[in-house]
Amino acid sequence: MDKKFRWNMFITSFIPLWISIMISDVWNIVESTIKNWINSEPVLYNIINICSENWVCIFVVLIIGILMIIGIISINKFIRDKKNSSHIPQIKIKKAIRANKLSSEFLLAYILPMIAFDFAEFKSVVLFMVYFGMLAFLCIRNSNVYTNIWLEIKGYRMYLCDLETNKMGRPHIYKECLVISPNNLTVKIDNDMAYWDFDNYIYIDLR
Repeated sequence: MDKKFRWNMFITSFIPLWISIMISDVWNIVESTIKNWINSEPVLYNIINICSENWVCIFVVLIIGILMIIGIISINKFIRDKKNSSHIPQIKIKKAIRANKLSSEFLLAYILPMIAFDFAEFKSVVLFMVYFGMLAFLCIRNSNVYTNIWLEIKGYRMYLCDLETNKMGRPHIYKECLVISPNNLTVKIDNDMAYWDFDNYIYIDLR
């Protein structure tokens, strides 16, 4: 699987965390501006003073904003390119069940604990980067990046499926595969699905 795509999938899976951090830091900047603005001083002096006091918040907001935009654009382009590929394999859906709990479990396990960091303090930002870097390394290395909030926002859902394909001229069924799809696969039983092989037993529906 493409490493850049895996990285972008990992980054955009934390969109709720990134939005929470940006709101918190922007709130701190606004409060600081209201508190420290001196009408008797020039505008440029006030801006420089506020930026110097809130440089950590400003830095965090800019970096997060850039990473989110790049990640979203890259994922959209990657999937669009796969859909426009000259050869898209097909596989038959034999069984499909909604995997409803994966996204909520991901939020509870990974995102909520990270909100405890104070992203207005440089020390907390450094500690977060160490923790997040290790988490990114492990998740990307083990391809544990399929729970993606951005794809959920776009209407994709996750399904546990049994999929049938021809293997050496004989039908072969892959059981309990994870399929990320914008379609309701529970009503697509015995239909063919155009797919991209995300990872072993993990597929993205390209229809």
